[in-house]
Amino acid sequence: MNFSYGTLQLASLLDDRDETVAVNALAQLLAREDELGDLPGLLQESSDPLVRRRAHMLQNAISMRAGRRELARMINCPRDEEIFDALTGLHLLWYDRDQKSDICKEVDKFRQRAAKYPLDSLEDGEFFMRKSTFLPENETTIRPECYCIGTALFQKCAAASLWMMVLYGLLPKGNFQLVRLQGNYGLIDNNGMVLTGSGGWRLMKYDGNGEMISVPQLMRYFGTTLLSCAVNSDSYRYVMSITQVLTGDESEKVLNSFPYPFGSKPGR
Repeated sequence: MNFSYGTLQLASLLDDRDETVAVNALAQLLAREDELGDLPGLLQESSDPLVRRRAHMLQNAISMRAGRRELARMINCPRDEEIFDALTGLHLLWYDRDQKSDICKEVDKFRQRAAKYPLDSLEDGEFFMRKSTFLPENETTIRPECYCIGTALFQKCAAASLWMMVLYGLLPKGNFQLVRLQGNYGLIDNNGMVLTGSGGWRLMKYDGNGEMISVPQLMRYFGTTLLSCAVNSDSYRYVMSITQVLTGDESEKVLNSFPYPFGSKPGR
């Protein structure tokens, strides 16, 4: 592949002993991601260990960007078979030092266990969730671990909305609908029954007093809740990465509308 003169000039700065120069070069190379092709791989074969290390940093950044793009797509337009993939991605957005393979393994073990139960109705779903000793937390209890599937499966405690998404992902598609009822979340079926959770599981007749919500709406709710947790913890890195996923904007300008210290202007 032919690389532009500007790209090659930036790549030549990766052996600079001045870290600031190298970091700026990496940032500008990332801005040219579409034209990099196999350049990061070629640079990783350099005889200079410093160039190899920075080329690995470049490749890792490109891979992380690709992962965020894919997660943004799954959050905004997930296919039915991608629900657990999207939940895994959201978990890793917060617990970004966890290994994806470990979370996928736990999710797969859970789904294999669930496959041993009949899951054709809300009654089946309620029985399975109770049998699993899963506790649905109130939505006003905003802790990041309550919206991350890995910790939810381990601690058996999560926001009711997350358990409803998990159950929706297990039940046959087309017969159930996610619903929000007075700040709580639930699932309704074609027979007019609703399963809710808030401190405990409740299966009852649906009175029609609720708002139907879609899978993307609930996924984005999880994402914005994690963003709120990131802002409360003053974590610039988490605010940046979560906002990039929610907006699809991969630049640092994504935080321009945020108040200081996340935005660039004090006093905003």
